[in-house]
Amino acid sequence: MELEGLKKDSFEAWVPFGEDGKVLIRYTSREELKQIGKKAKTVSYKNHQKVEELDDVKADILLGRACVRDWEGFTMSGQPFPCTPENIDFVMTKWSAFGRFINEICADFDELVRAERDAAIKNSAVTSGQS
Repeated sequence: MELEGLKKDSFEAWVPFGEDGKVLIRYTSREELKQIGKKAKTVSYKNHQKVEELDDVKADILLGRACVRDWEGFTMSGQPFPCTPENIDFVMTKWSAFGRFINEICADFDELVRAERDAAIKNSAVTSGQS
């Protein structure tokens, strides 16, 4: 397994999603996931005891903004649906399948490397006319 991508400041790969979509995802390290978890916690007091709870919606928004870099093939009302911070928040909180996909894939270095390799193979086949 080639680990060179772990040394980069930002390792990204296009990953297929759904029938026609693909998402550019930045690898999110365990340390960064922990930081996102900390930022997404709410603190309250019950019976004079401190209680910390994870705000799942906030966690999804923070994770989406941290690792979703771009997408292709997404539309709304027949129009292209651009990848903006607000639209990332929208799909992370309203589209369960997308939120699950991002939560699973962003920290899976092996899968991102595989997706990058598969895209490179596909692109080389297309450019050499072997499509």
